[in-house]
Amino acid sequence: MKLFFTGIVLLICLACHTQGIFVVHFDFNKHSLTKKSRLQLDSLLQAHGPGLQEYLIELQGHCDAIGSGRYNQWLSEKRINTVRQYLVTHGTATHFVNVKAYGERVPLNSNATAGERQLNRRVEISLVKINPTGLPEPSLKKKIADSSTTPGTNIVLRNINFVGGMHEFLPSSSAALQELLDAMRAYPTLVIEVQGHICCEPGDEDGTDLGTGLPNLSEARAKAVQDFLIKNGIGPGRITYKGFGHSTPLYIYPEKTEEEKIANRRVEIRIVKK
Repeated sequence: MKLFFTGIVLLICLACHTQGIFVVHFDFNKHSLTKKSRLQLDSLLQAHGPGLQEYLIELQGHCDAIGSGRYNQWLSEKRINTVRQYLVTHGTATHFVNVKAYGERVPLNSNATAGERQLNRRVEISLVKINPTGLPEPSLKKKIADSSTTPGTNIVLRNINFVGGMHEFLPSSSAALQELLDAMRAYPTLVIEVQGHICCEPGDEDGTDLGTGLPNLSEARAKAVQDFLIKNGIGPGRITYKGFGHSTPLYIYPEKTEEEKIANRRVEIRIVKK
């Protein structure tokens, strides 16, 4: 009964869109989701829907005390990967930070009984809202239509994400790319410059694109956005691109948190003409 009410409290906390913790459990020596844990994750996704993009998602994996420390470390990593993959495949999760596997090192109890060991076989999901004001983010169309948006204005394109060290889009970027495409179609006179930025470099230089080996990662990512728009019917004369490397970070190097890294690793558009 106590666990039941604990679960209700956690769900209420999640629904308030501030910060919450969600726990899924695993069978002994398994890293696949049980039917119950899949239903739990589905409930989480249904409660937040597209709003899950507004959170940083922390994942922490754990095991019971049976087995070697090395094996349990591996198993807790596998459990994290299972949960992360499910959230990406079935929802709109994009920002994963503070992802840590603890093996058997952080138990909730003494592992003395089967019931206690079951509670320790878990992945904890913490949600931290990116926008602490709780106000809904205006759509890109509304931002462009705003009278304060004039030539020279920069707009950050949120949730356009790439494979690490490459200019290949992650599947989770599709919604944000479509929003940009819709805006370009809605405002046929709009001309933009796509600007790419990276994180985690000590100087102003660009990063190396692991796909090509060239030192132009931010430029390649900006060009990938341009290519997407042209491929979908936007005239090439309406889009230019430029890479800024780490020359204009929002947070100075070294970035102190994953949130700062995400903020620096961004794509912006500069309004050239409305």
